[in-house]
Amino acid sequence: MKIVPTPIAQQIDRVDRQYSLAIGISTGLLAFWSIYRVIWSLYLAVSYNFIFGALVFPIVLWGVIGVVAAITSIGFFTRHLKGSATGLNETNQV
Repeated sequence: MKIVPTPIAQQIDRVDRQYSLAIGISTGLLAFWSIYRVIWSLYLAVSYNFIFGALVFPIVLWGVIGVVAAITSIGFFTRHLKGSATGLNETNQV
């Protein structure tokens, strides 16, 4: 099952392996930060039920940011683990 759509995966395949690792790590950290923000906002919404209306927007916003960051991270980690798209070792390319 492919999580990343094919046109986006083709664009990701153009990125160098080392850059894809750095992008994958940074977007993975952003996804975890978004999960933390959503959980914290839900905790505040449950604890202080009178401000729930004010927390709907941040919960939805950080949820969307987290999902996009997770999909991006999976795509770039897959690119890094897959290796070169040509099948050659990247250090031996001319």
